[in-house]
Amino acid sequence: MRDYAPSPTIFRQATLDDVEGIAEVLTLSFNHFNEVTFWVYPLIKIGVCQDLRKRLQNNEKENICLIAVFINNTEGKVNQEILGTVELSFRENYRWAKKEKYAYIANLAVRENCRRQGIASQLLSRCEQIAQENNYSHVYLHVLASNHKARKLYLNNGYTIQQVETDLFSLFIPSQRRLLLTKSL
Repeated sequence: MRDYAPSPTIFRQATLDDVEGIAEVLTLSFNHFNEVTFWVYPLIKIGVCQDLRKRLQNNEKENICLIAVFINNTEGKVNQEILGTVELSFRENYRWAKKEKYAYIANLAVRENCRRQGIASQLLSRCEQIAQENNYSHVYLHVLASNHKARKLYLNNGYTIQQVETDLFSLFIPSQRRLLLTKSL
């Protein structure tokens, strides 16, 4: 696999034509395959495609999928390869009979060979900008406590840990404990 320089990378909102590329990035980023388990890759990717396609077809302003795309112009033919993706949603929560709206980031993923080039930070920044433009003063996200690289990324981008979430599952498997992070905009 080749490494990509960030200079020919553009950031834009995803379309239905991008589903396959996004699903590949998500499937490979959030699952660990080896020679024995790689046979399940196509099955997982199909599920991710269907889920993503459904969200993009709704095309609501409450759910936005952003992508980082590498543009390669070879012999007059323009090729685009998706390097990273993130989703931003605007949600509502009821607390003590008061409806609260908040911006939430999910599914931040960058191709393994493209990491540590600032792509994830730029995707986060774009989400924060969109949240601000929609009058949100905070943005939230979850990360597994055991995902030290992602935690470092978020903390380096100004996020702080608001809450350590413990459920029955994480009591037995501590590596599955989630952290709720927030950032003031």
